[in-house]
Amino acid sequence: MYILNLNHKISENLSGAKAFHLSKMMRAGYPVPKGFVILANAFKDFSGDKTTLSPEFKDKLKGELNAIGADKYMVRSSAIGEDSVDNSFAGQLSSFISSFEQDEIIENIYKCWNSYSNENVKTYQDKTGKKLNGMAVIVQTLIEPDYAGVTFTRNPSNEAEMLIEFVEGHAEKLVSGEVIPESFTILADFKNTSSKTKIPFEDGLKHAKTLENFYGFPLDIEWAIKDETFHIVQARPITTNAKSKKMYWSNTNVNENYPDALTPLLYSIARDSYYNYFKNLSKLFLIPEVKISELESSYANVIGAFGCKMYYNMSSIHEIISASPFSETLSKSFNNFVGYAESNKNENNVGIVNKLKFIREVYRFNSQLEKTVSEFETLVLNYSKKADFAISFNDLRLCFHGFIEIRMHSWYKASLADFFAMLYHGVLGKYCRKFYGDEADGIHNKLIQAIPELISSIPIVLIYKIKISLRNNPVVYEKFKNLNPLDFLDWLNESSNESEIKYLINDYIQNWGYRCSGELMLTTKNYSEEPEKFIELLKQYDTLPDSDPEKLIASKLEERNSIIKDFKNKIYSKNGIFFLLSFVQIGVLNLLIKLASKGISARERVRLKQALVYFKFKQIINKTGVEFQKRNFLNMADDILYLRYQEIAELFSSSDMLSGNIDERIKNVKLEFEKNRSVVFPDDFSSNLGEYPDAEKLRKQNKTATDSGNSIQGLSVCGGIIKGRAKVLASVMEASKLQMGDILVTRQTDPGWVVVFPLISGLIVERGGMLSHGAIVSREFGIPAIVGVENATVKIKDNDLILLNADTGEITFINE
Repeated sequence: MYILNLNHKISENLSGAKAFHLSKMMRAGYPVPKGFVILANAFKDFSGDKTTLSPEFKDKLKGELNAIGADKYMVRSSAIGEDSVDNSFAGQLSSFISSFEQDEIIENIYKCWNSYSNENVKTYQDKTGKKLNGMAVIVQTLIEPDYAGVTFTRNPSNEAEMLIEFVEGHAEKLVSGEVIPESFTILADFKNTSSKTKIPFEDGLKHAKTLENFYGFPLDIEWAIKDETFHIVQARPITTNAKSKKMYWSNTNVNENYPDALTPLLYSIARDSYYNYFKNLSKLFLIPEVKISELESSYANVIGAFGCKMYYNMSSIHEIISASPFSETLSKSFNNFVGYAESNKNENNVGIVNKLKFIREVYRFNSQLEKTVSEFETLVLNYSKKADFAISFNDLRLCFHGFIEIRMHSWYKASLADFFAMLYHGVLGKYCRKFYGDEADGIHNKLIQAIPELISSIPIVLIYKIKISLRNNPVVYEKFKNLNPLDFLDWLNESSNESEIKYLINDYIQNWGYRCSGELMLTTKNYSEEPEKFIELLKQYDTLPDSDPEKLIASKLEERNSIIKDFKNKIYSKNGIFFLLSFVQIGVLNLLIKLASKGISARERVRLKQALVYFKFKQIINKTGVEFQKRNFLNMADDILYLRYQEIAELFSSSDMLSGNIDERIKNVKLEFEKNRSVVFPDDFSSNLGEYPDAEKLRKQNKTATDSGNSIQGLSVCGGIIKGRAKVLASVMEASKLQMGDILVTRQTDPGWVVVFPLISGLIVERGGMLSHGAIVSREFGIPAIVGVENATVKIKDNDLILLNADTGEITFINE
């Protein structure tokens, strides 16, 4: 037998992979043009000379052509070994358009057979080491297409996408490179199949999806469309490995909360808490359940740890935000919120009903924000009281689980404060740009400075009052000046009768001392734990000239009000004779300022309680480590930091599935922790899904050219121009290095840094955005500040003389 119709079961060894797959698809119901295959034994018997063709062969050929009855055919090679999983031989063998005349068909069959010996085929075989083992030929109805193209079910550049390329007319123009094809991509999970294209491709997408499942591997599918009817003319495995989905990582903003290496305990809590944080927010704002289910992998991978440092998975976060109505605005607001420079390219079309529901929920939750934040504050205060008196094994167990419950399931109350701070800050900035264009950032910053009763300002006010009280009491002040911090504290608490100053200092240490750099870390000391550090800080404050922070805030409030007045005048002048519109726009301005201030204030209140609950949890963990050591669960009390929180819960309940050899497990974790914590990854980088990034390779890739000339650039968060000496600090505990008027340069600023702000004349931060803590407090006190300055702590050295221009975001080195 030399000829078989494609609707018959065919052996790949006789037909070649091309014909085999066409037959397989046709029999499975896919739209393959009618045709038949001349098997490889015909090539063996007849390829030498046309005169050797047997009458039986010609009769069978005639019968198949008559049965199909087409006017034109495509005569195509299908070599044995072509279109395999390992090698495609694409474009190496020949195909020919033919009329229905039998003699012309035979002529083209011989042309296909002869192409088997082409020089390019020999070269390809020598280069790849893959050999062809005979030749079959396909004869199919020719489709005269309106459009022809190819679908890669996995984009070679990104396996998360499907790539479609097409041309008008025959695909030969695409194969030969005669024209540049049009193209578009579709997410491989088909979430954005609504993408508009100029070709009718609904059937093409449907068949691409089912064919990949049918074969079980990615495919390169050639197709043709005639009169909106889709035809598959070839399908073969993609022989090159597609690049995995790109994941974009950034430690911006998150570095503010977690500046140091994360122990396994803290990372396990953070990973699950971020999962619940974003998922609960999605539920609160009525994102459809089906969409939430589709995003499960994104919720589960909001953060990662590299070099034991926490990073946002910006790809996951943007995918989550893209499921929301108004995703473009929210995504820009989030990027601005955390100080991330890249834009989000994922968009999601949602109906008007979902948008209206979203707006309704925004209104509802905004109206309840004060109540929600107060509930969260009460929740944390109640936990704090329980933690203070937790002594017994059962007390510790209950407090441990109490923290986990708050962090995983009650944090949505806190997340709403974050959301509204982010949202209204972003919307206000957009409104400013409408009137001020490129100058909007400076105006925007001043509109949200001197927010009334901002809780972040209280520590500085209290420290100033302590300083004045010390100076007004000669006896205490003499001891304060001459005794070292520890001796002064001992004298104050044990020997003195100075109740007022004793109360002020001890009250601060108790109620504000946990606000320190790294306040969410379980391994960092604060002023409550090391009160002598607070006395060192007071001694530095004593060297400063008197400057009442409350009066400074009042002056900033006057400046803010002046800016608002100027803004209103600008609105009037812009509208001219349409002055009635001005009343509406001014009303919007007043509302947005009020809402942005309210959101920022609520967020700062929540962050204060966040610091408190983590401090109390740290105390519970320290007590638990001691208790576990007593019970011989652990060799050392601080071994508890190297367990995941789930493992601690199992130790509390004695329900660990693998209860033996925990000491050996901890020993191995410690070794890995110490090895990895020294590895330095870039602040921002990308990786391929499923591949752990190589830190050294990334550093080489991310090594950018230094900023032009003698200056570097960042994002201005509080305007002003100042010249001064740079002081590079790794931690607020190094504050003793600061002298009056220094420009502070650091990696990040969490709320604990606020106490050193009166010591400095300017602020430069490597990480952070418009709503990072350093940005907020610098605006309260009018300290010129620039954030997002890449490698600032490397490029700027201690005692460098620099000009900080926070109006433009430029930092210039001054040669002395």
